[in-house]
This record gives sequence, C-alpha cells and structure tokens, in this order.
Amino acid sequence: MIGWFYRSLLPYWPRVLLGMGSMLLSVGLGLLPPLLMKHVIDDVLGDGRMELLGTLVAALIGCFLGDAVFSAIRTATMHILAQRMVYDLRRDVHRHLQSLSLGYFESHSTGDIMSRLSNDVGAVENMVAHGTDTLVSDTCRLIGLIIFITVMLWQLALISLIPLPFFAIAIVLFARKVRPYYQKVREELGEINAHLQENISGIRVVQAFAREKHEEELFDRASFGYFKAYAKGVWMWSTFFPAMAFLTSFSFVAIIWYGANLVHGHQHGATIGTLVAFFGWLQGLYGPVRSLLQVHNTINQALAALARIFEITDTKPEITDAPGAQELGRIEGRVEFENVSFRYHTGEIVLSGVSLTASPGQTVALVGRSGAGKTSIANLIPRFYDPLEGVVRVDGRDLCKVTVASLRNQIALVLQDTFLFDDTVRENIRYGRLTATDEEVQQAAIAAHAHEFITEDLPNGYDTHIGERGVKLSGGQKQRLAIARALLADPRILVLDEATSSVDTEAERIIQAAINRLVRGRTTFVIAHRLSTIVNADQILVLEDGSIVERGTHTELMALNGLYKEMYDRQFDIPEIEASLPQDAAPGPARGPSFPGEEYTGG
Repeated sequence: MIGWFYRSLLPYWPRVLLGMGSMLLSVGLGLLPPLLMKHVIDDVLGDGRMELLGTLVAALIGCFLGDAVFSAIRTATMHILAQRMVYDLRRDVHRHLQSLSLGYFESHSTGDIMSRLSNDVGAVENMVAHGTDTLVSDTCRLIGLIIFITVMLWQLALISLIPLPFFAIAIVLFARKVRPYYQKVREELGEINAHLQENISGIRVVQAFAREKHEEELFDRASFGYFKAYAKGVWMWSTFFPAMAFLTSFSFVAIIWYGANLVHGHQHGATIGTLVAFFGWLQGLYGPVRSLLQVHNTINQALAALARIFEITDTKPEITDAPGAQELGRIEGRVEFENVSFRYHTGEIVLSGVSLTASPGQTVALVGRSGAGKTSIANLIPRFYDPLEGVVRVDGRDLCKVTVASLRNQIALVLQDTFLFDDTVRENIRYGRLTATDEEVQQAAIAAHAHEFITEDLPNGYDTHIGERGVKLSGGQKQRLAIARALLADPRILVLDEATSSVDTEAERIIQAAINRLVRGRTTFVIAHRLSTIVNADQILVLEDGSIVERGTHTELMALNGLYKEMYDRQFDIPEIEASLPQDAAPGPARGPSFPGEEYTGG
C-alpha cells in the first residue's frame, strides 16, 4: 500500500507541499497556547506584570487565528488531493477491467466486481481522505508535543511517555489479529452484492416461480455472514481502544501526583504555570494517540479493501497485443482457421483440428447440437480467446500478430441475447460508431427496419430511454436496434447468433429482411438454430464434438444423407418428431400436467 500511496502522490507534489506546509504551521501554532498560558499564570498573575497581558492575549488570538486559517488550507488541500487519488484509483481499476479477457468475467461474479469498485474503493477513500490527513497531522503534533514537554519538564515527560511503547506493541498485535476479520468483512460484502445483483437481474424468474421467500432466505444468510464478520471486528476494537485509554489514565494520575509534589517543593523550577501548560500539552498528547488508534482501525479496513482491489489490477489480461503487433488496416474479410484446437479454463477441449476458409463477402453457417463448438469458433474470430493450437487468420494475417483494437473495430456481433444500455435509442445505435451523426443513426435505423417503431411507438422517438438491457422494448425491437448498431459500425466481418430464434413470425420476417441487408457484402458467420434461415448460405459447417464433420451448401449436405440432413428432417418433419416422443408426451387434447404421483382433475 505504501508504494501505491507514494506513486499516487508523486504527480501532485505541489499540492502535497502546500498541504504539508499548512499542516506544519497549523500544528506549530496549535502547540503555542499552553506556553503562553504559562506566562499568563506565572508572569502576569504570579509576578504582577500586567503590561505583558495585552501582548500575550494578542499572541493567543494570533495563534488561534493562524491555526484556523492554516488548518482550513490543510483540510481543503489534503481532502481534495485525497479525492483525486481515489478518482485515479477508481478510473485505473475500471480501465484495467476493460482490458481483462472474457475468461476473467466468466470466473468472477458481477456483484463481487461491483463491490470492489464501489465498497472497497469507498473504504480506501475513507482512509485516504480522512485517515491519512489525521495520521500525518497527529503524528506531527505528537512529535511536537513530546519535544515541548521534554524541554519543559523532562521528569514529567518521562512518566507521560511510559505508555507509548505498550501502545506500539499493542497496535502491532492488534493489527495482526483484526486484519483477517476485515478481509472477511470485505468478502462477505462482495457476496451480498453478488447475490443482490443476480436477484435483481433475475427478478422475473423469481416472481414467476414464486421464489421470493427462498431468495429472502438466501439474502438473509449472506447478510448474516457479513453481520457476524463485522460484529467480530467491532467487538475487538471496541474492547481494545477503551483498554488503551484506561492505560493512559494511570500515567495521567501519576503525573498529577508527581507534578503537584514538584510544584509544592519548588523542585526543578516547576511552577503552577508549568504544571498548567504541561497538562494542556498532555491533553493534546493523548488525544492524538487515541486518534491514531482509531486511524489504525480505518487503515486496517482499507488494507483489506486494497488487497481485493489489487487482485483485479494484478490480474494480467490473457488477450494482449504482442510486442511489435501491427495495425490490421482496412480488411477484405477473408477468414481462415488452420488446424485450430481450443479449450476454456475448465480444461475440456471444445474444438479439435478445425480448419475452414471464408472468402470475403461469404456467409458461413455454423450448425450442430448444443456444445458442438459453434460459439467457440465465433469467439475466436474477434479474438476473445486465443486457440490452444493452430492459427486464426484474417486476410492472411495471424490474429495474434495484429492489434486487438484494429481487429475488433472491423467486426460486429448481433447476438441472440441482445444487450442494450440504459440510455436513449439514439445513443444505443450510435454505440456502433460513436462519431456518427444523428442523420447516420437514423439511416441505420431505417436500414434495420427500426425507424418506424421508433418514431411511431416510442413516446420520445430516438430520445426515448429504453431502460436497463432495453427492458421497455420487445424482443424484436431490441434485435432491430442491435442490427442498426451493427450497420452503423459498417464491419467487414459479421457474427450472428441466431437473431430470430426468440421472436414471433411477424418480427422474424422483419428482422430477417434487416439481416439480409446487413450481411450484404460482408463476411458473415451465422450460428444457426433454425436451419431454414441458412439454406442460402454459401457454406454450411456441421460441427460435432468440436470437429467439422460435414461442409458444403444446403443442397450438397442434404444429398450426403448425414448429420445435417438428419437435423433438418427432425426440425421440419413434425409427424416424425411426434412419433419419436413417448406416447404421453405427444400433442393431444388440452389437459393439465401429468407428473408421477399427481392426478389431473381437469380445468
């Protein structure tokens, strides 16, 4: 943490100097009033030198005013600087997250990542904005106080400093004991956020299955885990700090007893004023000590939070630009897979020896049963992952030797599960090309057959906010916006994950017309579920267990009488499907569900 702290401060050294200078002046002026009070008591009241009173009072006013002014400058400077550091941290973590590969997000829950960017950064913010300022100023004040009381009366200073070594030892031991609990607190809070995010995202499923009570129990369990971890930490510091305060009280009582004897016996030049000044500094001595103990608690929480944040920043992206990677430039769209094998982090091989070639402007359909490897091929084209073996090329160039940005800028995806942002229709379409004009956005919407519903069905047209993930739109409307976004991006390579599989017949007709316009002149890979949508594809690849087992046009594959024909016949020969089903499962008169042990009573 110290290294991060110094690296974060370095760009802002002028502000640091201003804040530190103001802090030292504020601390120095704050230490003078007890000394002035000593002269008031001993010289003015004791010796009757009333002519000094005005000067001493003016000096007191000057000390208080200067302390207030420099304290204000210090507070404003250091707190604004702290906020800037936290801003930089949050920005850097978010930027690093954008660079991480898909594999990272597949193995970490969204809620936990959000917790690290919000709650954990918030804990660091509390430490930097408040704890650091208190730590530095109170440390300076403590050093100044020790110097003053030692010079004033070293015998009393020695008694007052006796507890400090015990404080230091106790703090070290306490830190070792309490830090794991704070780490547990951060982890439990991440679990709460992960569950909450998942619960809210899936609220329709929760309510559809009437599982509200079940979700309440799960959330209560996660919340109680956080409560127990936090309560353990609270119990520890709530007993530790009073114990330390009680320890200081012995020193305070000893100073009263010994100081009174010194003044009474006129020993070592001790006077009433000396004793009053000493007690003034002594109050200031134990105040910073208690404050530093509290700050230590804040720092422990921040250290636990920083550890979780650094887990993100220390993670290296799996997909990066190789040394000397070159810009791809405007491509024609020729895609080649040469003996490609691939596996995810689970270790299971999902592609084995795959070779294919897609010429510029061709439409290549990927078909096969679930888990055959269709999506894996689609994920390798924009280099979301790198192959385990073999080479993926675009226009003859190995994707591992070109910059990722120059590749992905020429690829667009239209997925079955369309993702739209909680923004306006206009900005969601413009996401395909951020520099596009409003006219270009509208032209893309017209080409995607979306302009009509945007202007006629939405209350504010292109300026309508569509809600999180486009929740205010129908499935067909969301797909058309996704197609408009892809059209605006003007990609050379297009990946379609069956965009019409979850819409009605009318919406499918409109979307298919938009897709036909979208794929024109572009190299297109279509992950096909409805085989009727790819009968005109230039090339159909049939995958089974991660390998291409058949390839050709629709007519050629039907003539092979292989897996493709079997899949096609099953999809379109309804009587054959019914004959293959168990008798109870075949379509028949409308009736209720029949489960083992359950009788249908009609309705």
